[in-house]
Amino acid sequence: MGPDESYPDVEYEKPLSQEQLSLVFSGKTHQGSYNFLNRDISTFAFKETTAKDGRIRHVQQGHVDTGTWNIAGDQICYNYDDPRLLQACFKIYARGNCYYHYQVSVEGTPQFGFTARTIIAGQTPSCEPSLV
Repeated sequence: MGPDESYPDVEYEKPLSQEQLSLVFSGKTHQGSYNFLNRDISTFAFKETTAKDGRIRHVQQGHVDTGTWNIAGDQICYNYDDPRLLQACFKIYARGNCYYHYQVSVEGTPQFGFTARTIIAGQTPSCEPSLV
């Protein structure tokens, strides 16, 4: 069996551009699933709203985090108010209406890896397995 075709090949594919990131995230709520568990939270599922005014609201298993977000070139960056959550930037790759989040830095230090997959809330995902 070959590589998983549903995941982007980040060596060869281009991430969303600044303009595409703005269209997909500004004023939108994404629902998704992480590929890891964090803190005392036992679910991978989350919802995150990236408001047009630059504020974010992240909800995971009833826990709410707030902060700010911005786009710099082909990266989207999140900076939460909770000092335990470090500022992180991501490149986003699309497969249909599914968005794959690949971390590129934490607190400005390069750190790479797939972290989450999302869709715009209310849409039916075109990727498998379906998101909860």
